[in-house]
Amino acid sequence: MRTDQLSSSPRMIMTLSNKWQPISYLSKKGRLVKKSKTKIWVIIIGLIALIGIGGAFRYHQVNANTKQKGVTHEVFIKEGQLVHAKNVDFTVNKARVLKNKDQVTVPVTISIQQKGSANYGQKKNNFNYLENVWLNIPYGISNQTDTIFDKNNKRIAHAENLLAAEQPVTMHFSTNRANYDQRDQKMRFSFLVPSSDHYVKYSLLLE
Repeated sequence: MRTDQLSSSPRMIMTLSNKWQPISYLSKKGRLVKKSKTKIWVIIIGLIALIGIGGAFRYHQVNANTKQKGVTHEVFIKEGQLVHAKNVDFTVNKARVLKNKDQVTVPVTISIQQKGSANYGQKKNNFNYLENVWLNIPYGISNQTDTIFDKNNKRIAHAENLLAAEQPVTMHFSTNRANYDQRDQKMRFSFLVPSSDHYVKYSLLLE
């Protein structure tokens, strides 16, 4: 073989399968393997991104605040009256006002049955109705319940146990005497029930 023929022949290398292959062939094969690995990583990263976007969307969907226009009107109810409100039925069984020189305490006993979805506290699918019940003192400081007890006088410590608690339940509200004395309307127990894009305030006059 002539020298010029040797110089023009492709450079060869022995592979693991004991076959002679041109070096250019192996380089091409290496590039193909590298491209395949790159594609696999692109696919994996893409899947992770899609899962992350889907998770973020679901989190926002579950936790997004429901936009409300506020209280559109107030409905006055009576003790012992069964109220059929949006997705919830309830009855205020008993309410008392206990006063001393420093404080006013109001225990309110209520039976409540959630009939459908709820967005209490301006949070979607939130069933914690305690976020929407108030000792309403116009126009002083309105307070939410301090504690709540079930039918057997056992304290309900966690919001997720509310709907499963034995009923009726008793909520204990309190306010200082100065705030109470500054009222310019009758003190009331109020339950703000979400209805579409607004609230209906159901109120029981306490005096």
